Amino acid sequence: MADRRPIILWAHARSLSTVFERPFLQCTKEIHVVHEPFVPIGHAYMAKNFEFLNKIPSPKPTDPITFVHHFSPTLNEILAPHYYNEDKAHILRVFVKDLATIFLNASEGNPLRSKEILSKFKHTFLIRNPEKSVKSYYKAANATYQAWDKAGVPNCDRVELFSSSKIGLKESRILYDLIKNVTGEEIALVDADDLIREPEKILRKYCEMVNVEFKKEMLEWKAERVDVWDTKTSGLYHVPDLNFLWHKNAMQSTGFNKAVNKDEEIEYPQYVYDIITENKPHYEYLFQHRIKI
Repeated sequence: MADRRPIILWAHARSLSTVFERPFLQCTKEIHVVHEPFVPIGHAYMAKNFEFLNKIPSPKPTDPITFVHHFSPTLNEILAPHYYNEDKAHILRVFVKDLATIFLNASEGNPLRSKEILSKFKHTFLIRNPEKSVKSYYKAANATYQAWDKAGVPNCDRVELFSSSKIGLKESRILYDLIKNVTGEEIALVDADDLIREPEKILRKYCEMVNVEFKKEMLEWKAERVDVWDTKTSGLYHVPDLNFLWHKNAMQSTGFNKAVNKDEEIEYPQYVYDIITENKPHYEYLFQHRIKI
């Protein structure tokens, strides 16, 4: 029987993960894309927004996952066979993109890490060299800080966006090993630089590994704003349209080879280079498990 489980792409900050959604957004007759469904919950935890968290319903006894957790309703929503193509003729396969850090932190010490739950999904990973991802993250975080300053957001409503604990490569490594050891399955892991250099070869292999038909139209798209990228962040950012700052390059891209930030380089403080050095071993470990062509 063909594998039709929801596909989850686990990524880290500034790994080109949003643009990786574009091929699947092209396949509207086969795929339903869910963009960062866990991010609002993770942000609510970060901001201690219990009003938001308390509104999340508990799972029902008939749900695939009955374990009571803030993530359970979202996971059940992903698992439910209720996404259809336009003529309602068949159920769409679900493709989800989210951050490994958020799931890893939320799953610590509970059944979300069990084989029973993890095996309900087809897990995949995307990584990017910290020389590029950390610098990009630093610039995006600074753009957010400047937007806060311009909007007069008080310090009490701000959070620290850029730090060594928020890069996500270490957490991606831990989650990768966890899923591989628990499920015993082969995991499709894509390196962003490989994807930029050889988009068709890498995407073809990725599609083969997740049981999705590769189509040439997955390699090109219009430069446009995508509705699903307007993630609701439970009021954390306090600035209208801040998602544009984070998704600007993905919105302006028309293919993988045109998705890289071409902004001018800036002078980075030493701690940025320290964070890059700190994350290199995690990247290199994951890099050896990447899709090779």
